Amino acid sequence: MFEKTFHFCPVGLAHVSVDGSFIRVNKRLCDFLGYSDEELTTLTFQELTAPDYLDEDLSYLERLMAGDIDDYAIEKRYVRRDGEQVWAKLTVSLVRDQRGNPDYFISIVEDIDEKKRIQSELFQVDALFSKIVSAFSDRTFIWVATPDLSKLQYVNDGYSNIFGRNEYELYCNPMSFIDHVHEDDKARVLKLFSQRPLQNWDIQYRIYDSKGEVKYLHDRGSLIFDDREMQSLILGTADDITREKTQQQALMSAVTKLEHLSKTDSLTGLANRREIFSKLSDEISRMDRGQQTSTLVYIDLNKFKEINDKYGHKVGDKALVEFSERMSSLLRDSDRFGRIGGDEFVILLYGTGEKETEAFFNRVAQSDFEVNVDGNKVVPIGFSVGWVEWSEGIETVQEWLDKADEVMYGKKRYQQVLTAIDKAM
Repeated sequence: MFEKTFHFCPVGLAHVSVDGSFIRVNKRLCDFLGYSDEELTTLTFQELTAPDYLDEDLSYLERLMAGDIDDYAIEKRYVRRDGEQVWAKLTVSLVRDQRGNPDYFISIVEDIDEKKRIQSELFQVDALFSKIVSAFSDRTFIWVATPDLSKLQYVNDGYSNIFGRNEYELYCNPMSFIDHVHEDDKARVLKLFSQRPLQNWDIQYRIYDSKGEVKYLHDRGSLIFDDREMQSLILGTADDITREKTQQQALMSAVTKLEHLSKTDSLTGLANRREIFSKLSDEISRMDRGQQTSTLVYIDLNKFKEINDKYGHKVGDKALVEFSERMSSLLRDSDRFGRIGGDEFVILLYGTGEKETEAFFNRVAQSDFEVNVDGNKVVPIGFSVGWVEWSEGIETVQEWLDKADEVMYGKKRYQQVLTAIDKAM
């Protein structure tokens, strides 16, 4: 029975003399080392041990023979018959004779070459993963925790780089990062991470770093399951997207500014010709639906060319600005005021009839429109107006504008005639 046990044991077995030669070996050891029984018993374990591991093996043998230890186990490499080195776990005990002198060794050789190969591959993968994680640490916070978030298993340098805080606080309490979330986002983040069981997430929020500066994070997480489909871990990654957010906000600000500039007269800040035409078009569509009508006012500054010729274009521009600001202060928020070119302006008096418009300009006449020329001299800014209340016969903006222009021009010519008569008398 013992003989069969020796030969058919699923691990390599050998009796080895005190000088290292093999006395007897089993089939599993022969297969592992690639030698026949006859070949192996002519060799010593020293010849079959990879040079890098021989000194350690011999050191243990000396201690075993001296009685310092009863047995030992090491992992070492053997050199097979074909020259390939293979891994094995060696366990050795010593048999002594009746007088207590060393007689022979019992060696158990377990094939762990595949295990070692897998370990080596895993080590390489782990090293590669560590390098990848490290490469992202400047802007990505990566962590692994238990499903209930009670224990942190791993965190990279991203936490200290982004939050500016020691990762130790996360190991003490994985939820402690919420203490640094912006107050306007904290309730939303806390609600997400308080769910049990926690689900996959994708969320953006702001945090304060250790210097009190606000940073934007894009936080994503997923659940990791074991071979029994049981949730075993949680993996979270939070990217610092502050730079992208800043660029996005700058872009949006630039777009808003460009949009504003495209609709605004650069000198007066009023709506430009294209914008005021768009507003008037919308107004016609609104009134076409049977809603309250509005009145369009056409304005032309009087003797504006004389101001430019006498005082220069700089004063002329100043006069346009002063007129625009003064008239704007008299209008309602619902009204629309624009410059359509040169010294010509239009006003849309929202929901206002002709009589109300006349009353409004009677009040406007009580206001002073003037421009300061040199700090002492003040030049009045005169203007002519004409208005037309919208009616169903008016179909386009240009048609409505032309009618108001005609009325304004008629009033202006009439005023010029009266002025000429006064001068003649």
